[in-house]
Order: sequence, then structure tokens, then C-alpha cells
Amino acid sequence: MSKGAKKIPKYKMIENYIMQNIKSGHYAKGQPIETEQELSRKYEVSRVTVRQATNNLVARGYLSRSQGSGTYVSEQKVVSRATTVKSFTEEMRAMGKEVSSEVLDFKVIAASKEISQKLNLEVDNPVYHIVRLRKADGEPMMIETSYMSVLKYPDLTYERLSQSKYSYIEQERKLTIDHSHHIVVPIMPTEEMIGYFGCDPTSPILKVFNTTFLTGGSILDYTELVINTEKYQYQSIRQK
Repeated sequence: MSKGAKKIPKYKMIENYIMQNIKSGHYAKGQPIETEQELSRKYEVSRVTVRQATNNLVARGYLSRSQGSGTYVSEQKVVSRATTVKSFTEEMRAMGKEVSSEVLDFKVIAASKEISQKLNLEVDNPVYHIVRLRKADGEPMMIETSYMSVLKYPDLTYERLSQSKYSYIEQERKLTIDHSHHIVVPIMPTEEMIGYFGCDPTSPILKVFNTTFLTGGSILDYTELVINTEKYQYQSIRQK
């Protein structure tokens, strides 16, 4: 290692190893990967470190878990890492649009098994359940349902959510957002979505499953976005 070079954390080495095996086809879709115990021995680390690596890959959609039978390569398609992460507020303001957020729901719930895996938390840990209607120039653009750790962000408030959540994270909490991973699927709009968007009930719209990561690999939030494709074009710039 050259002088001044950063040492790669062990959990990141394990992530890279698993990803290489997925991309090479050594780990086939739907097939189990090595056990936590095997990876722990291979890298001479605790199972907690192994779990951090696998939890991150579960959150990003590359792996899935089946209770009592291990960790498997996910069947779903995963969209690659974006080169830049811009908040909706930043994006709309760059286009000269007036941004507003209507908080439809903001409460604390116990993390389900699915949400705890997405956020790399213990089951039943307190998490925020946040639903916002994001608008540009008064036009509804998307419905955003987010989950965040209460213990990590105890000062998150209704007032902060009425503005930019990313500004709260970066400017008030002084944290750095590094990248996000997302999966995009077409869905048919529900009556609730049609009510908010006024969209064509016979035309599909987009749903985005997004996990945002901070520098260092910790997870900021897990978000599901429903996008009004008649008003807003979802774009992503990706790295190879």
C-alpha cells in the first residue's frame, strides 16, 4: 500500500468480494452466498462486520434474506450507483421552479423486518414514517414515503420536512450524502395517486425504490417514490 493511501474497511472488502462473485456469475441469481461464519473466517472478522456488508447489499437490492435458510442473490434487477445525488429541491430550483412539500404523514413506528433490513437496524427499532407530496410551481410531482432512524435523527421535525430533508442532513447535521441505489418499476396508479396527480388512470407511472448512503457506508434513509410522469421526467446519470 502506498504512503497516504486509505485502507479499505473490512466490511467494504467483503461487499466487493460478494459483488465480484455476483457479476462473474459465481453466485447465481436465487442461489445462497457463503454463510456469515464462512465469510467471518475468510476475512478474520466478526460476524457483525460480515452482517454490515451483507445488510448494505440487501438494502441496495443485490441480496435478499430468507429466515432460517440464509442470504441469497436477489432475483430483482438493480440500477447502478448514480454519479451525483441531488435533492428534489435542488433539482427544481436549478430549473427556476418554486418548490414546496406537503407533509401528509409524519409519525414514529416500530421497524418491521423489511424496513429494519433496508435501514440496517434491529427489528422494532423506532423509525420515522414520512409521507410527503412534493410540488414544483404548485404542481404535484411525486409522493415520497420515507423511513429514517429516530435514534440517529432525534431532532427531525415536521417543520424541517416541510422544506428540504437533504438540507437538514447536510447543513444542520453536517453529514455528507455519498450515493444512492434505486430500482425503478412501472405501476398502474391507484385511486389515491390519481386524486393527487390527476393522471390518466389507464397509463402506468413510475415507482422508485431508493436507498441513500452517507460517506462511510451508513444508510441515511429508505424511500419509495411514486412519480407523476405526466409532469416530471425521472432521470439518472450512472457510473459503469
